[in-house]
Amino acid sequence: MKSVTFSEIGRVRQGPHRPLPADPALRLALLVLSMVLGLPALVVAFHLIDPTAPLGYIVVPVLMGALLPTAARTLPGRLEVTTRFSACHLVGTLDDAMERLGYAPTDRGPGTVRYRMRPARWPTSRGADITVTVRDHLLEVTGPVRMLRALRRHLSC
Repeated sequence: MKSVTFSEIGRVRQGPHRPLPADPALRLALLVLSMVLGLPALVVAFHLIDPTAPLGYIVVPVLMGALLPTAARTLPGRLEVTTRFSACHLVGTLDDAMERLGYAPTDRGPGTVRYRMRPARWPTSRGADITVTVRDHLLEVTGPVRMLRALRRHLSC
């Protein structure tokens, strides 16, 4: 679509937070540095607190905590789709893309559309809903980051 532009997918944060560096390479370097230095430091600190605790009881929870950054893909995010024409004309295309991703519209109001994932074999979380706010030349889409990335791929084809 030549007349449609997509913003970067940003996380929706609630409450105070520290700003992250804009450069993805710097963010990755900080993550790797914190893992390489932080995880062994946690293991040593917990072992100093209780030297009689089996090392497996310390290492396994620390490694499980290291997997938390991978859960960031399920955090809520926001995508803005800007058009040169009226954004309400893009809602039909958005409906088709959401259907291909396994979502169905559940609530349509003036200026908003809410999509919910169709029932699957595995229970889905309520945080998987996607909300679209329609403005003059802008669609503001909020939902899980991984689904927003998939939606952007479907819409850009």
